[in-house]
Amino acid sequence: MKIAALQLLSFATLVLLMAGCVEAPPPSSLTTQWNAPNDAKKQDRVWDTVRAEKPDLTKPLTLFELADLALQNNAATRRAWHEARAASEQVRFTEGYFIPNLTAGVGMTRVTTAAHPDSFDQNSLTYGPGLQLSYLVCNFGGGRSAAVEQALQTVYAANFAFNQAVQDTLLSAQLAYYNVISAQAGVETAATNSLDARVILDAATERRNAGVGVDLDVLQARTIYDQSLYALASAQGQQQIGWGLLAQAVGLPADTQLQIAMPATNMPASLSKTDLRRFIDAALARRPDLSALRSTLAAREAAIKVANATRWPSLYLNGSVARDYYELYGLNNRAAAANDWAYTGGLSLKWNLFDGFQTLSSKRIAEAQAEAMRAQVKLVELGASAEIWSRFQNYETALHKYDFSLSALTSATAAWQLALDSYKAGVKSILDVLTAETQLAQARGQHIVARQDVFTALAQLAHATGAIEKGPQHE
Repeated sequence: MKIAALQLLSFATLVLLMAGCVEAPPPSSLTTQWNAPNDAKKQDRVWDTVRAEKPDLTKPLTLFELADLALQNNAATRRAWHEARAASEQVRFTEGYFIPNLTAGVGMTRVTTAAHPDSFDQNSLTYGPGLQLSYLVCNFGGGRSAAVEQALQTVYAANFAFNQAVQDTLLSAQLAYYNVISAQAGVETAATNSLDARVILDAATERRNAGVGVDLDVLQARTIYDQSLYALASAQGQQQIGWGLLAQAVGLPADTQLQIAMPATNMPASLSKTDLRRFIDAALARRPDLSALRSTLAAREAAIKVANATRWPSLYLNGSVARDYYELYGLNNRAAAANDWAYTGGLSLKWNLFDGFQTLSSKRIAEAQAEAMRAQVKLVELGASAEIWSRFQNYETALHKYDFSLSALTSATAAWQLALDSYKAGVKSILDVLTAETQLAQARGQHIVARQDVFTALAQLAHATGAIEKGPQHE
């Protein structure tokens, strides 16, 4: 019976141990996907929340309204906003070290001493509540102000990072908006090119039917027409992709049906007379990402002072108050009770004279980290200046290319019309009119790209200089 009981107990213990084991099997083969268990397929409500959002999309949205929608829905700006809020609490957290610390507690102590002879036995119970106060009056190395400055600069860095996230979101919305506008123009241009190719095909067919043309002309014209239909299908596909990217930029599912208002037809002005030296200097002082790095550098410089402050003494104010209750037990369980108040108060000076060089090492670490951040600031500032220079040149180049594309479009349109009329009159060959039509299609495409390049270059320049705003530069 005893053996059976022991076996049953051992089996029950093994079952309990196995029940407490958790198994996480890896993929079983290099060529087979992992079969995930049910508990690995976690569900979240984030996508359901995204789907549930119902912004007002009943009317065409301007670029300003799209930017506002992006700032409301974009997850990157929301994350940066919450990180900035969390950083702001760091200042209050740090200040908490330098205000009085009040602790409440309740204690109970039972003391029993057995002695020989028995007349010396002791048996007592002590209990009661109490309050303890501790306050750092000052650190002679300036640690208090340095710690607050470090926390404050960390908050500034997080706030500037939020500003940068806002500007990044605005840039994404603007680029996606101009991309859709260009894609729409691309569809319209491809449709116009297809109509022009159809006109040439009809003209070639009429000349062949009239006995003044040949089948080769018709076949060549049909080839160009079919290619124009191919280009139209491609442009329509790019337009649909552009709509999805715009929805993503404003924080909505890609299949959201959006409507946008067309921008103004006027082109932005040239900045060629700008003093680039002052332009770059002003931009470097304004960019949020650089401001965040400078605040981080200031925080690390303050960390040096904090580390150095630990080498100096600190003055504390201490105090306590307690209510003590005593119960004394003697022979024959006779008890006596008493109670009293206890108060303490005083000043203490603490000075860490030697800690195994940890204080010195922490200061050297802080100094090295500050120097590393100073080098990072310089590196990013140089990169930013190069980016601003490049964006400026890209913008000015885009303006020139737009002017040239407009001139080329005007010439190509006139050349195509002249070639078509000449072909109908029998003066030009089919190759002449097809060449003119191809050049016109290229000129139309270049004009669309040139126009988009102007507005995207302006948006990128504004972003590079830290001047991009929710209100579009040129709607």
